[in-house]
Amino acid sequence: MAVPFSAPMRLMVLPVLALAACAPAPVTDSVIRAAAAPAPVSAIERNVWWGAFNDPKLNALVATGLRQNLTVREAVERIAEAGAYTGVTAGSGLTLGAGSTRLRTDDLPIVKTPAAALEGTWLIDIFGTTGLNRQAAVARRDRAYFGADAARLALAAEIATTYIDLRYAQEVRALTRRSLQSRQQSLDLISSQFDMGAATRLDVLRARQLVAASEARQPALEVAFDRAVNRLATLTLQPAGLLQAQLQRGGPQPKARFVSSKGVPAEALRARPDVQVAERDFAEKMALVGVAQRDMLPSISLLGSVTARPGGGEGWSFGPRLNLPLFTGGANRANLTAAQSRARQSWLVWQQTVLEAVEETRNALSAYQRDSRNIAAQQNLVSLSQETIGLARSSYQLGETDFLSILDTEVNLQDAREALADAERQRAINYVRLSVATAGSVLPR
Repeated sequence: MAVPFSAPMRLMVLPVLALAACAPAPVTDSVIRAAAAPAPVSAIERNVWWGAFNDPKLNALVATGLRQNLTVREAVERIAEAGAYTGVTAGSGLTLGAGSTRLRTDDLPIVKTPAAALEGTWLIDIFGTTGLNRQAAVARRDRAYFGADAARLALAAEIATTYIDLRYAQEVRALTRRSLQSRQQSLDLISSQFDMGAATRLDVLRARQLVAASEARQPALEVAFDRAVNRLATLTLQPAGLLQAQLQRGGPQPKARFVSSKGVPAEALRARPDVQVAERDFAEKMALVGVAQRDMLPSISLLGSVTARPGGGEGWSFGPRLNLPLFTGGANRANLTAAQSRARQSWLVWQQTVLEAVEETRNALSAYQRDSRNIAAQQNLVSLSQETIGLARSSYQLGETDFLSILDTEVNLQDAREALADAERQRAINYVRLSVATAGSVLPR
């Protein structure tokens, strides 16, 4: 049976119903649209260390990935989740309720008593508990910010490394094709010599063996290229076919314009997102220690209520309430001890994170500094191998050496060229590692 509201009751209830009607219901489409929104720009994106490669295609891939990558979007959503609690005031509340009671005593008529009540509580923050809770919430929000920066930095590094591997696979494939042409020419030469009786069957077989080895390498290099394209498509949320068409034509191996002798700024370590995350986590744990300490102290709450009844009658009550945490079974003391332990754990984690950051930076800088010497040595080896093969062919034409010398020098030249390409790849990857270790503080010089 529906219970009719009196005029005073309707005045109290209708605003509540109106607010409920105006409140938007959760709509799946709006949630999906919010999740699909591009990630906002951060300090990691403004400090474009990958610009040292001066490669427009790499720049475009990283920019697209930072906007569209799903992992980055998820990290940004954690910022919104953590930020939602920074404005919450603990210990306060306001509730509005309405109801009706039906009462019958003996043979008397049924009495209906509708009423609406407005109740509120407010905790007087004598010892700063609310402020400490807010500090902890802000620290959690800031930790989410730096967590998103860590995701962006890792994404940019993976895109750059994958792109470097892709260009390396293309370079080695081009070198293999070039070597295949040279080996095919040598095979044609020795085959004609064999037909004239001037060469042995072993010479022909060795030449064919080298040609077959070059042909056998092609599929593996094509697979490496396809895998890199597919990985870039996943990281940047783009069609693999589109990227393959854009990158198929090839390009030079990425080379960073950075002089390692300039060193790394000291503030680079603190700028690392993982160090910042550990720092904010420690700040949160320390704030929660303060909250646990204040939970052991007395607190005062203000309580009040206003009740509206039929006929315009109203009742109200207001007064303080003292809370003394005397009989909690040691729960408050246990909570404080646990909070202090969590703070000490967070402090140790922060120290370990800084030490690992120093180690990672030193290793990356040391490796990058030695890459130039390695590349210079590999370039010298290629030059010597080219000169050697020229002399071997001249000696063979003069009858001073056998054909196997030419084949050996061709193998050595191909190995030297691939080693040089791998050295260029390793230097580029070490620059990426150095940039990640310093949170992008290493910029082109």
